[in-house]
Amino acid sequence: MRVEDLSTYEIIEKRQIPDINSVTYLCRHKKTGARVALVSNDDENKVFYIGFRTTPKDSTGVAHILEHSVLCGSKEFPVKDPFVELVKGSLNAMTYPDKTVYPVASCNDKDFQNLMHVYLDAVFYPNIYKNESIFRQEGWHYELEGDNEELKVNGVVYNEMKG
Repeated sequence: MRVEDLSTYEIIEKRQIPDINSVTYLCRHKKTGARVALVSNDDENKVFYIGFRTTPKDSTGVAHILEHSVLCGSKEFPVKDPFVELVKGSLNAMTYPDKTVYPVASCNDKDFQNLMHVYLDAVFYPNIYKNESIFRQEGWHYELEGDNEELKVNGVVYNEMKG
C-alpha cells in the first residue's frame, strides 16, 4: 500500500518517527474494518505481512495445521508445487500462541508485488475449501502401508512437532 492509496482507509493515527526517518499510519479499511499499519520511508526494503488472530481453544495445533494448509495451493495458484518452491526461498509463515502471520519482503518491487499476490490469494482463497484432505495431510492422519503392516500416524505438522 502506498501513502497516496489511503482513500479507502480511515486514518486513525499518523505519527512521525524521527529515529528511523519514517512516518507511520494506523488505518482502518473502510469496507472491511481491517486494521492496517503503514510505515513510509525511503528505505528500498519493502516489507508486508498479513496476520490473523488464531487464539487456540485447545492444544490440537489447528492454527499451525491451517498455516501449512494455506500454502498448499489456492484459487489462482492451484497446485502445491509453486508454494513448495517459494517456501524454500521467499515464502514463510509463522504460528505464534495467539496469531499466525505470513510475511513478505523484497528489495525488488516486481518480486514484492508478485509475492504479495501469491500470499494474499493463498490466505483468502486456499485450496483447503475444495479439498479437505489437505488438512489431514498437513495435520495428522493414519496410514497403513500394507496388509500386514502396523497402523502409523503421519502428517507434515505432526512430524514437524514430533521432531
